Amino acid sequence: MSDRPAAAPLIGRENDLAKLTTALRSVQGGRMAAVVLSGEAGVGKTRIVQELMSQAARDGATVLCGGGIDIVESPPFWPVASALRNLLRSPAGKVAAERGASWVAQLDDLLAPGAQTAEPAGPHQRVQTLELIHRVILELAEDSVVVLVVEDLQWADRSTRDLLAYLIANLTHEPVLLVATHRSEAEADGSPVRAMLAELQRHRRVRCEVVAPLGHDAVARIVGMAAPGRPDLVDLVWQRSAGNAFIVEETLRAALDGDPLALPQTLRDLVLSRLAALSPAAQRVVRAVAVSDGPLSHPLLAAVVDQGEPELLDALRESVDHGVVMVDAGGDGYRLRHGLMTDVVSRDLLPGERIHLHRRYAAALENAWARDLPGIDARLAHHWQQAGDTERALAATVAAAEAADRVRGYAEAHRHWLRAAQLAGRVQPAEVAVPRGVCLERAAEAAHLAGDHDQAVALLSERLADPGETDGLTGALLHARTGQYLVAAGRGAEAAHAFSRATALLPARGAERERAEVLSGHAAALLHAGEFTASRTVAERALALAREVGLASEEARVLANLGFSLAYLEDPAAGSAALVEALAVAERASIPPDIGRAYLNLVELLSGPLNELERGVEVARDGIERVRQLGLARSAGVGLLSLVANGLFRLGRWDEAETAIEQAWELAPSGAEALGLRLSRCRLSIGRGRFDEAEDDLEAVEVLSTSTAGPRYRIPLLTLRAGLQMWLGRPDLALDHVGAGLDLVEHGSDDVWLVAPLVWHGARARAELTRLGMRRAEAAVTARLHRHAGELSRRAGRSVPAIRDVVLGFVEMCAAEDTRADGRSNPDRWARVAEIWERQQQPYPTAYARLRRAEALFALRARSAAGTQELRRAESAARAMDATPFLAEITELAERARVSLAGPPADECHDGPVAPVPEPRPPVPGDDDLGALTSRELEVLTELACGLTNREIAQRLFISEKTVGVHVSRIYAKIGVHSRVQASTVLYRARPDLRGHGQREAGRRR
Repeated sequence: MSDRPAAAPLIGRENDLAKLTTALRSVQGGRMAAVVLSGEAGVGKTRIVQELMSQAARDGATVLCGGGIDIVESPPFWPVASALRNLLRSPAGKVAAERGASWVAQLDDLLAPGAQTAEPAGPHQRVQTLELIHRVILELAEDSVVVLVVEDLQWADRSTRDLLAYLIANLTHEPVLLVATHRSEAEADGSPVRAMLAELQRHRRVRCEVVAPLGHDAVARIVGMAAPGRPDLVDLVWQRSAGNAFIVEETLRAALDGDPLALPQTLRDLVLSRLAALSPAAQRVVRAVAVSDGPLSHPLLAAVVDQGEPELLDALRESVDHGVVMVDAGGDGYRLRHGLMTDVVSRDLLPGERIHLHRRYAAALENAWARDLPGIDARLAHHWQQAGDTERALAATVAAAEAADRVRGYAEAHRHWLRAAQLAGRVQPAEVAVPRGVCLERAAEAAHLAGDHDQAVALLSERLADPGETDGLTGALLHARTGQYLVAAGRGAEAAHAFSRATALLPARGAERERAEVLSGHAAALLHAGEFTASRTVAERALALAREVGLASEEARVLANLGFSLAYLEDPAAGSAALVEALAVAERASIPPDIGRAYLNLVELLSGPLNELERGVEVARDGIERVRQLGLARSAGVGLLSLVANGLFRLGRWDEAETAIEQAWELAPSGAEALGLRLSRCRLSIGRGRFDEAEDDLEAVEVLSTSTAGPRYRIPLLTLRAGLQMWLGRPDLALDHVGAGLDLVEHGSDDVWLVAPLVWHGARARAELTRLGMRRAEAAVTARLHRHAGELSRRAGRSVPAIRDVVLGFVEMCAAEDTRADGRSNPDRWARVAEIWERQQQPYPTAYARLRRAEALFALRARSAAGTQELRRAESAARAMDATPFLAEITELAERARVSLAGPPADECHDGPVAPVPEPRPPVPGDDDLGALTSRELEVLTELACGLTNREIAQRLFISEKTVGVHVSRIYAKIGVHSRVQASTVLYRARPDLRGHGQREAGRRR
């Protein structure tokens, strides 16, 4: 068969390749793109991608390619790490090493066995590894286009999936093309990979393409090229393959090798018939290759097959010539020609054959020379377990878990530790180096660090169910860790209960250090749950113990908790003083992370709940300089700059806020700091009308927060999404985002500072539905918003005046929005809202309230002097901030109310005669039908064509319903029509540019 012409690889795939080529050209133009190719196994995804890679390489691109492997014990970052190893071994990698390219050293840090010893772990530590790979790709992209291909995404490890999401979220204008292939039939609905793809599909730079089976014409062309003069084979190949490219090739091979009438009916039989044509020695080689489950170097294969070198080489040559075995992409190992072939061969093994081969692989990998092979511990664990050797599988699984921990592949470490716990339960306790309970604890910690806090809680619950583990100091510490994980999950009330259990289990004497740590965690959990009085009480006990034992780091943390509790209660000055003292303690102890955390806590309190915005900005700037000296610019420094930007945004100093954000981005932040900074930038982008930029940041936070963060980021994200949709004229979608945020709130997030703006956005969305004449919100939605507004009011009453005033400001806004939603906007309520925000020195919501008061006043009296002055004051503030979309709404209201924005915004004004704006007739070039209409009649006609009733037109244009009727009658008479439909037709004929506007408005109303 080897001397027959091969079928053309891309017949029938021209359109599929064109889509990838278009993405490549876009990337070459300087903008990142990502494409996911999905399709059934064997349909031809890999061949399309191989052609793309060849094309990219010819164009001078750096091409990286790796694939997932179908074993549960896959090492973290396996596909990408494999691709990067190949890059280091390539001529380009060697040249880069010789000239000292920094990315070579960075890859050595990532890929060297035992490298990256763990720093103090935290939920966002794994992002550092993601950022390391991100930086490597950025450096590569400085020299050429980078094409990164991940094949078989359905088998990719969690860390690789997170990396793809991280790259998609953080790459924008870099010349990087990400391509992934995915077996569409490999998983059930709701699997992690399908969930990931569903998230990515919402990203504007990600295209998900389905590779369909070949059509009959394409199959006929393939047959014609592979077997000229044999048109009789076309229908046979089509019937057997149904357009699956791999089966097309296998059917053709079998047909040309023998009698087509005796051709096997199934893929399994096709492959096995090919295997049967090989010699026994070659068959043994093929079976060994099928079981390798990872890169298969020649020395490893030789150790497994245990044949003489000449016999092995002959068997390999035979299997390669028959198109069964192929040399892998790196050029130094082997694999079967297709994944489907691997599936068939491995599944056909007898149980004894399978066990024997896995044992041979495991024994070979135990040799000293194999220690440098990638993923060695994970592969050893896999083979020993498949061989049925539980003790050796346990030892290898523990080693694999520790290796995953070192590179912060916490999702894989969690899976390994969990498997180790299961294996440890099957071995005699005396023979277990790491007991089952320890494995469960390590699995829980890894799950927590991977962002799966609920799973961490479940694993510790299983650990606590072990006999003898629920009492004494061990039980206390386990309950305390459960509380930490519950806090991370946003379940504050449950966390407080877990810490209460921990405190009760502490021994009466001794263990003061552990007692201080448990009490500190308990105080933090109570604060998270909003139990400020209880938090203060526990924090005071923890503080005394921390000072007694000499735990400076714990003392600083407790002082921070105590400061927030005091500030939220009756004594903001004492709370601020406690946070200042926390900073002093951290400075005396010279612990850089605690110094950074103390600055962040103090500034967060000042520029947030206490609303001391000017002081907060000042302290933050001092802190930025200090953390730079400590080498914490990319972490605490970025966090402080984000808080500065937020404070300046509230103060209305938006240009300065822009500068702070730019300074922070120059530090190349990652992890939680990058999330917070993106939210700060997004808030400003929305305010200034840069909606595309805002969407980029929202998509990035959406992708990253699902795996790295909880309600602290999700609630602001959803609030900003709601605000963006309202500026885009889609309050219905805004209400959906608010609903998703309230789901998080009801799950256990109870930070009023985050919840209050979310609830107001819901009330505002309801009011916008009314203003735009769209369908009203359902009664259940309205009741839910009212319930949450009432809860905010109740909880605000327990806080200090600064917090109470801000939260009640949002509650008052909700009440004012409710009047607007009911079609009877109350100007007195909006006046109270404006007063509240003016006292808080926040000009943006103050101006918004003035706009709404003006709108309400015009609805009561079309020529309202007070309304005109309020509108002018709102316009002046909006213009000073360059709040473009807000300014556009103010201008639109002025046009509808027919008032001029020119003139000083008086502080005191009374209703009286206001000079009307002149009403010139706008010219309508080339159309006599509308030329007779006044500007007001043209306005009425435009609203009428959108489907508004006379009453709705009256409300929108601040005139009486009777006046609208008069205008409509005059319009009909002037343009010679007798119905709304006819009038709309005349308008759209004369002004076709208005047709899309009318259709959009009608769609909103439906």
